[in-house]
Amino acid sequence: MGKKLNRTAGKMRIETLQNQRKERIAKAGLLLERWGQQERVPVSGGAELSEVDPEFIEDQMTAEVLSSLTAEHMRIVTQHWSQGHSAVEIAEMEDQPRSEIRQTLALVIEQVADKVLK
Repeated sequence: MGKKLNRTAGKMRIETLQNQRKERIAKAGLLLERWGQQERVPVSGGAELSEVDPEFIEDQMTAEVLSSLTAEHMRIVTQHWSQGHSAVEIAEMEDQPRSEIRQTLALVIEQVADKVLK
């Protein structure tokens, strides 16, 4: 009985961690979408976010993560989230394999998830 309980508890812990990771990845994707929207339409006037607002802090941290990217990665990120191109379109424009573009986008999402959504 004890071994079965331990296995079940272990599986539940793994499932919980996997679900938490999926949520962080999804949230990081939303932060990158928000960053891309801000790049397309610069914020002017309107309601300013204060420095204690969680959205402002997340946006600042996302911008910091993106500023640490290489020029090539930043170009791909901008094409995807700011200009709205798919990975396939970017691969054609950059003359790179689609898998490489997808890997780059996944890497950036992971970095935002790890550094912004600790």
